[in-house]
Amino acid sequence: MFLTKVLIASFCAYVVADMAPNYPEPGTIWKSGTEYEISWFDDKKAPSISKAWKNFKIDFMTGDNNNQKFLKNVAKNLDASQLDSINWTAPVVKPHSAIYFLMFTNEKGDNAWTTRFAITDEEDKLTKPQHAVQPDGAKIPWGVGRMVSDAKGFPLSNVAYSMTPAMASAAERNAAVEIAVSNNSNQKVKLSLGVLFVSAAASLLLNL
Repeated sequence: MFLTKVLIASFCAYVVADMAPNYPEPGTIWKSGTEYEISWFDDKKAPSISKAWKNFKIDFMTGDNNNQKFLKNVAKNLDASQLDSINWTAPVVKPHSAIYFLMFTNEKGDNAWTTRFAITDEEDKLTKPQHAVQPDGAKIPWGVGRMVSDAKGFPLSNVAYSMTPAMASAAERNAAVEIAVSNNSNQKVKLSLGVLFVSAAASLLLNL
């Protein structure tokens, strides 16, 4: 069985409020076109999640710790007092590597992050992240991915986010979770009842 060891950085330690994303988790591998659950919970620290996260959004991200790049909004106007998970269909991306993560942001601008996770295709082939070390020297593998398409054929956005020194420090402290990535890895999967349609423009990009 082909195994590739990768390191994953966890972003979720630096949280002003008490949002604690817990899936995707370390070692998560998603397959494009398949629907998965994104979940979170209350870490029991004040203020309560029902008060501090009554209006938040989730964004699909890539990039290094200090220059996080926005790829697509996953969901917005979410209320943590009413929900603890949503479903989302993994988009078609390149490269297929553990360089993607989700960023949660509430209306006050507080953030929480999932770990970096991988998205692959029908062949279940993964590549190592493009970089083994962050620009600041932290030994946290990362890379910059792009969306080829999603179910609606939306293209990649070039918006980028910058982390504060405290945020980057928190990410570094929670780095270096070693996992084994396999094409036979057990995955938390919910099969989508829908079919992933790729637009003609997205198909051209896919062949680049």
